[in-house]
Amino acid sequence: MRTSAKLAAGAVTAGLGVTMVAGTGTALADGPSPADTAAAAKVAASPAARERLATFFVHLDQHQRGDLTDQAVSKAAKAAKAPALDGAVRPVYTLNPAFVQGRDASVAAFAYLAVGAHSATGQHATMWLVKQGTGWKVMNVISGTDEAAYPARAGGGTVFTEPQINAWYRLKDGRVTGLNSTATTSVGKRGVAVAAYRNLVRARYADKLPGSSYQRSGRLGGYTPRTGVGTGSGGGGTTLLLPALGACGALAATAGIVAARRGRVPR
Repeated sequence: MRTSAKLAAGAVTAGLGVTMVAGTGTALADGPSPADTAAAAKVAASPAARERLATFFVHLDQHQRGDLTDQAVSKAAKAAKAPALDGAVRPVYTLNPAFVQGRDASVAAFAYLAVGAHSATGQHATMWLVKQGTGWKVMNVISGTDEAAYPARAGGGTVFTEPQINAWYRLKDGRVTGLNSTATTSVGKRGVAVAAYRNLVRARYADKLPGSSYQRSGRLGGYTPRTGVGTGSGGGGTTLLLPALGACGALAATAGIVAARRGRVPR
């Protein structure tokens, strides 16, 4: 699902918030209503959104050729891309900082809506949508399909990401199981109970929350999980940037992963 070079169109701003709703520790923060999802789907299918997708796909070609990606895009080049959406608009949930802190909070919080797309020349991308006021807008377009494909594998549960390590999980019947290799390394092939998962993420991130010496020092460290089962300890790799989880929530952490793993191209 993930290409070797991930590209994002436009910066993800860390100031965008996510909804965090206190719960029992096994539930998830409230996501968008059916009406919200329908409204976001309309935006995703709009001519403006399709033009943005077409421009992104042209820029992706430019990047792969080694050209500058701020070149003007002709109408003919955009038309040749003929972008189309793939599947439904789906909610993306991400690890909740309040859960990491040990509060009686949901495991994950709603971050944004996502839908996959493809071009006539075989490229794939994912469009992110966020609520602005009473409506929805396209926040970002990135190459690859993870953010659309993994949420489609909910299987009666809810899919969420731990973006600091690019792990995707399913939460179902009180257990957290891995959907990709990083997540399976984190929680094992059979997964773990929610309480055990809380212990894992507390060990990884509790000292990097707001007010910590880690945050005050302004450091960005690396984190590569070995097996977290039974120990909750992490390795010392430096592949991924690990931003501090804060009140602006998991979307801010996601922004750090976008910056670390994906080169950017203009909108």
